[in-house]
Amino acid sequence: MGKYVEKNLQHGETLKRKASFTLLYVILHITNLLIIPLIVRIIKYKNFNLAVTNKRIVGKVGVINTKALDAPLNKIQNCSVKQGLWGKVFNYGTITVNTAAGEYKFDGVKSANDFKNGIMAQIDEYEEERMKQQASQMAQAMAGVIQK
Repeated sequence: MGKYVEKNLQHGETLKRKASFTLLYVILHITNLLIIPLIVRIIKYKNFNLAVTNKRIVGKVGVINTKALDAPLNKIQNCSVKQGLWGKVFNYGTITVNTAAGEYKFDGVKSANDFKNGIMAQIDEYEEERMKQQASQMAQAMAGVIQK
């Protein structure tokens, strides 16, 4: 322990009590740096929800403050992936889905680029199916007009 206080006593001043630093502070600080983020990540892992269907993207972000995503595929404005060094090495990333209603970030997505490509392919398939349905409806309407 340092002697700063002893070296800086004034003339006639005597030391009555000296505080000491507790190792418990260091242990708790290390716990806050390591354990709490680990617990947060485990909770995120247990509550991870993101899926794409043939019609929409459904997901939920957050545990305490949640934000739900339920967007038709034709309302998706952008879908992107962000990967850091570890994400590239271990093949995971953050998927960001942008809609008119807001931005949704999903951290720790396994094979994030593949999942994003799946979303984009499903959007294309959805649009093609919609165009086919519209063409079919228009053809039926025209056939009804011609028969009259």
